[in-house]
Amino acid sequence: MNAKEKVLRLCNKEDIEAINIEGKLYKKNKIEEALKKIDYEFNDGYGLPEGPEIFVWCKNWIIISVCYDGSEWYDLVPRNPTEEEIGRYEGGC
Repeated sequence: MNAKEKVLRLCNKEDIEAINIEGKLYKKNKIEEALKKIDYEFNDGYGLPEGPEIFVWCKNWIIISVCYDGSEWYDLVPRNPTEEEIGRYEGGC
């Protein structure tokens, strides 16, 4: 998986307001620099984690890196959840 491509796909053409890559925050005019840092392929299957830990703030969504049992992916949560959206996440694993 390419981290940059996945993040841009999840943003769905919304402007990126900030990116945190493994504890370093990039805002406004540093977004392109941050995207270059995550522009690489990594194995997202089971095993040892390889991808960067990231948080991305778009207008309506926050993208987070997720790892379970070595498998990695990026997911998104609403920045301003409604009661309907909160109901989608109830119940846990």
